This record gives sequence, structure tokens and C-alpha cells, in this order.
Amino acid sequence: MYADLPLALRLEQAAAAIAQWSVTTHTQLYPESAAAWIPCGSGTAGFIDEASPLTQIKGAGMIAPTLESDLDAVEAFYEERMAPVTFVLSPFADAAIFTYLSRRGYEIGAFENTLYRPLSAADILESDPDVALSADANSWAQPLGEAFFDIVTPAALELCRTLHGLPHTQSFVVSHEGAALAGGQLCLHQGLALFQCDGTIRRYRRAGLQSKLIRERLSIAARAGCDLATADTEPGSSSQRNYEKLGFRVAYTKVTLIKP
Repeated sequence: MYADLPLALRLEQAAAAIAQWSVTTHTQLYPESAAAWIPCGSGTAGFIDEASPLTQIKGAGMIAPTLESDLDAVEAFYEERMAPVTFVLSPFADAAIFTYLSRRGYEIGAFENTLYRPLSAADILESDPDVALSADANSWAQPLGEAFFDIVTPAALELCRTLHGLPHTQSFVVSHEGAALAGGQLCLHQGLALFQCDGTIRRYRRAGLQSKLIRERLSIAARAGCDLATADTEPGSSSQRNYEKLGFRVAYTKVTLIKP
């Protein structure tokens, strides 16, 4: 399997779908919220609140050319909500969208590597007793909130509860020394297994907890009939190394473009 346009289409369409699910899940859990989404060409422009990491545009420019009128609509959508405009774009996106955003003054915010790995029956293993489905949203939100933010704030708990409620998604915790100290998610989309939200409480990193979680999700995804797994990591991070040790390789590097 090659890192080509058909692979990128599959991965980015899944990312756009999850962006939609995040908004719909949040509005179900928090009906008073102003969360909303609109299409941006082939992508999804999602809004949770002005500070949420889920307030982004995912999957744009992958199927049909993105028009400047699409960008006008998206910028108006975020301006009305007083939120930053943040595109997360694959290098396989339509080249015109990069030109348009450059002309509009967007700046590079970050890069992330998208990794992938084919799945087969050989990935099915006996269950790891240290990795388990979370009992409820709060039992997952507490360790993941600390892993992501060090201090578990109400905003962190709200974010984690939203992620826990995503459809077609299983949330896991990893136990070590008698406590849940790490976790992550497995999201299924049309035979694709998306590994997301990996987090380990800072003082327990380098204890092999993420690798346990990766192996367990590979097994569950293969058992569910998925043929491909994917994850996003910070370039050169320990997470990327853990994934590569277990057979993943980089498909491409995405760029985050932000309108200041």
C-alpha cells in the first residue's frame, strides 16, 4: 500500500467525518452550547467554542477545488463566533487552497505527521489485562485530562467527555501500579481504524503504556474487520517512535494554517 492520493482521500474524509461527529456529540451533551459546523468544500469547519482544539477545518480541498467563496463563508462563520480560523491541510489538498490562504495572510501554526499501517489477522492477539474500556466518561476524562493538560480543569473535562461520546468510538484506559494512568481511543470509519487521543500522565511516560494501547487497538481493529489503521503525531515525537516501532509509517505531513 502506497502513500498516494487514494489513501489520503480515505484518511482525510474520515477526519472530516469525525469533526462533524465532535460537534453533534457536543450539542447532545451540552444543549446550551453554540457548537455548529458547516461544509468547506469536501471538508468540515467545526466550532465548539473559541478556545477548543476541536474548533478547526478538517479535510478541505480533497475532492473538488475549494473556491474563494467557500473560504469567504468559512471566515464569516468563525468571525461571527469570534473564533480563530484554523485549517489542517494535507499536502494532497488542492493546490489552489494554499495559494488563497497565503494571499489572505494565513500563517503556519504547526505540523503533524499522519501515519498508517495495514491490518491483518496476524494482528489479533490475546487481550492485554492492563488495557480496558473505560467504565464511563468521567473515568476516562480524569486521566486523559491530566495527560493532555497536566491540570484537570472544567474545560478539559468537557473536552474529554465530548470525545468520549463520539459515535463508532471506543475509549480505553491503561492501568499501571493499580491506577488508570494512560488512555486513548479507537474510532472506526468504513473499515479504517483511527487511533486518537493517546495520552499518558507525564510522570508515567516512558513506561510502555502507549505501546500496550497501540497493540491492543491493533488487535481489536483487526478483529472488527478493519484493513487499515492510522494515527496523527507530532513530528519526531516519542509517540511517532512508538507507532513506528509497531509497524506504522508516515504517509504525509499535514500543516496547520491560522489566520492571525
